[in-house]
Amino acid sequence: MLGFDAWKRQDYLLNRMTMRDLVRAYVTYPGVQIYLVLIAIFTAGVFFVNPDPLRVALSVGAAVAVYSLAWYLIHRFILHSRLLYKSQFTAALWKRVHYDHHRYPNDMGVLFGGLHTTIPTILAITFPIGWLIGGAAGALSAAATGMAVTCVYEFFHCTQHLSFNPKSAFMKRIKAQHLAHHFHDESGNYGIIDFSWDRFFGTHYPEMSDRPRSATARNLGYDAAEAERYPWVAELSGDRPARDHASENA
Repeated sequence: MLGFDAWKRQDYLLNRMTMRDLVRAYVTYPGVQIYLVLIAIFTAGVFFVNPDPLRVALSVGAAVAVYSLAWYLIHRFILHSRLLYKSQFTAALWKRVHYDHHRYPNDMGVLFGGLHTTIPTILAITFPIGWLIGGAAGALSAAATGMAVTCVYEFFHCTQHLSFNPKSAFMKRIKAQHLAHHFHDESGNYGIIDFSWDRFFGTHYPEMSDRPRSATARNLGYDAAEAERYPWVAELSGDRPARDHASENA
């Protein structure tokens, strides 16, 4: 096991990594290890509160179903909101949870969300849904499911930035659509694995030719003019070491 500081002392540039490198980096990432510990704790807790198997199963299904919608809404309306960098109080949060990932999309070190934001969000969404369906056992089951789905999403997210060509048609499709979000037009393709909500809300585009190229895909609208007006993200960013990103390819 590694601490966050030890893990981040290495460069994890996905466009220079193999799948084996990714798996090694992923399983040693402290955030993933914490998710797995929480999954084990919540799962164990289910068996101490006299669970109803049917209600537990329904809670798990509901957590999986709501996760995709929750991710879409958070990604579109919070992570891509320009309001966050306009406040000194939320600029650091926005920089950490999404701006850095679009600015350096191949850097695994800024791909994962911070646990101080992801864990409360997962619990806030899954606990109430599970409780309504199955009480304490339902809440714990839904929370464990939310953590597990997060691990799956994060791994697939990493593979979409990895320098490899997937063999499966599914992985090729989701990789192409996610990379279009990063490098072509950030105002669509908000999904990671599931793009059904993009289709429902009209933000899905299967091919880059379906939309004109956006000038703000890499900076999310935080350009030099915006940095003059709202300097907090720029002040926090500073200069990244050239060895990390100077030769990084899109």
